[in-house]
Amino acid sequence: MANSDVYRRIVKDDNDVAGQVAYGAYKRTKMEFIRKTQNELGQVVIPDDVMEEFYASQTDYVLDLYRIHANSILREFLDTSYKKDIEREKQTLEGKYEKLADSVRPSFWYGVLQGDKARYRYSVIMYSNPPKINCNKDKRRLKSATKG
Repeated sequence: MANSDVYRRIVKDDNDVAGQVAYGAYKRTKMEFIRKTQNELGQVVIPDDVMEEFYASQTDYVLDLYRIHANSILREFLDTSYKKDIEREKQTLEGKYEKLADSVRPSFWYGVLQGDKARYRYSVIMYSNPPKINCNKDKRRLKSATKG
């Protein structure tokens, strides 16, 4: 089994990002195996039968483990990326909200002015058109209510 066979078994198509990452994990494992074997044998060149044993050990189960590992790496990467994006967007929206709230919220002196206007209008209405109170009518009502 050659490298290209393993590549075809792991990577489904050119857009398979998880497959590409899984193939990278496979290559890392292969490089570790080569270094370890070179140190054990004391040779730079590894015999073909030793490499064939490595290729034979790369079963579908092992390749699926590479893919699972790749998916967890990608998920962690996306989670981290999205958290940063969400935090940045949250800060941007909070800033926009504060600016909008400040532009809509009336100032203290605007409130004082509104209160003064209301008092002035009330005074004008009350003094120009005072309410008419008929005291005699009210006294008659009280007498009839106490008699009954």
